[in-house]
Amino acid sequence: MSRRRIHILSVIDDLHFGGDEYRLLAFARSLDRERFQHTVATLMKEDRVRGEKYGSMRDQYRKSKVRLIDIGQAAGILELRRKSIADRVSSFREKVRKIESLIRTERVDILDVHLSPANLVCALGALKTKIPFVVTLYQVNTMQSPKLWLAGQINLGCAKLLITDSEVQASLIRRWVIRQPPVKVIANGTSPPQPVRTRRSMLEVFDIPGHTPIVIGQVSSLHCYKGHLVLLDAAKQVLERYPQCMFLMVGYERSQAGYRDQLLRHAAALGISDRVRISGYPGPIGDVWNIIDIHVHASQLDSLPNALLEAMSLGKPSVITSIGGVPEVIRNGMNGFTIPPNDPARLAAKLLMLVGNPSLRRSVGREARDTHAKYFQPEEMTVKLEGAFREVAEQWFGRHCWEYKRESSPFPW
Repeated sequence: MSRRRIHILSVIDDLHFGGDEYRLLAFARSLDRERFQHTVATLMKEDRVRGEKYGSMRDQYRKSKVRLIDIGQAAGILELRRKSIADRVSSFREKVRKIESLIRTERVDILDVHLSPANLVCALGALKTKIPFVVTLYQVNTMQSPKLWLAGQINLGCAKLLITDSEVQASLIRRWVIRQPPVKVIANGTSPPQPVRTRRSMLEVFDIPGHTPIVIGQVSSLHCYKGHLVLLDAAKQVLERYPQCMFLMVGYERSQAGYRDQLLRHAAALGISDRVRISGYPGPIGDVWNIIDIHVHASQLDSLPNALLEAMSLGKPSVITSIGGVPEVIRNGMNGFTIPPNDPARLAAKLLMLVGNPSLRRSVGREARDTHAKYFQPEEMTVKLEGAFREVAEQWFGRHCWEYKRESSPFPW
């Protein structure tokens, strides 16, 4: 029999700005094209207006020449919540039908499923077409309602492999899923984000005075669990001693409309509006990192934030909450600083330490860069993911090769 590459179809709800979207892009860029064929499919139809409002990475995928298929569903999460139950059920069925059709017409061998909205759709599509699927996930404790719990048990329990980015999350997943598939820890790999604009021009974009000595920045989606309110309370304390600093929060609202306005009101109530900027940015994230001197991540819920790895790759000192897999990476006081979540006083204290000590910023940044170079390269991540997909394919097609007698072997070796 002739041999062909294993075709991996990565499915995600939409390509917003986010850690998993960056992980998928890094994988797509560095995949071994001689052994694997790769396609990325989005469930949601491209919407330029929604993309400008919530952020979109579609253009970055296209520039990287990633094969991208738009499934064509018209409504996003916020829009679907306004629809009737019957309309939501109809939309769900249509997604499953389209995924099933895509699997068959594209001769897909493995589904690579990302983030919660795509999970159950892909699980049913894979089961109907009898191909294996792998799920990448970072949280299970958000699935608290009976409906989400049941959906999670179905789609995760039927997967051939679950992939996450830290040992802490792997342990939580193993305890949460009743029918336990294998769980593999593969940390994100990131290349240092490259800017295309100068620091001066980016300061102008965010209306930050050019003489500002220190910009303290958080890069994350605008969601309440990301801890922006805590950061603002800490910013108040920092600015009392160093009023020349600026605080920058870059991200887009995802499922919580009005959250940015809430943050702006809180900054105004604290009397620090003139030293705080909260905005999305549609260009390369490297432009944003070009003006951040100290990275902060005040999240209350996370696994291993991609923003932390980006900051480390650029030699930026970080102050970050000790949640999820962060303690597996950060040696407190060496390559970054960790603090408990929901503690603005401790957060302010660490930021003040860095603001007032340039040599400490440099030494912590060097250690952070060295840690990233040793453990979080995108090529290393991709090799591990390739091995995981190959193992699933070998196990599956080894047992079910009779179904492929009339087709070429899915293996290139």
